Amino acid sequence: MRKLMTVLLLAVFAVSFAADKTTAVFTLDHQMSTHCEKKIKENLRFEKGVNTIEVSLEKNTITIDYNPKKTNPENLIEGFKKIGFNASEVGKASNVSDSGCCGSCSEKE
Repeated sequence: MRKLMTVLLLAVFAVSFAADKTTAVFTLDHQMSTHCEKKIKENLRFEKGVNTIEVSLEKNTITIDYNPKKTNPENLIEGFKKIGFNASEVGKASNVSDSGCCGSCSEKE
């Protein structure tokens, strides 16, 4: 009986945790470099509600898992602006240029 109660409690906790997770995909208005990736990961993790950040340089996308009770895509876009990037949610993105880094990431290569 004790094991059953423990399993049920864990299941309820897992379901409630999963409900507090939403994913949004963003792109920048320029092609990202490894310096951009580092700057994004180091700074956006401090935005309220952000759980995980995954960057794909090949696809020029940033995937963020976040708690929708604490933030939303508009707030995350503001977080990008704070660190010097113009981001948009995929599906709402403007054309991405292949001209290289925008310079806001202090690329030193």
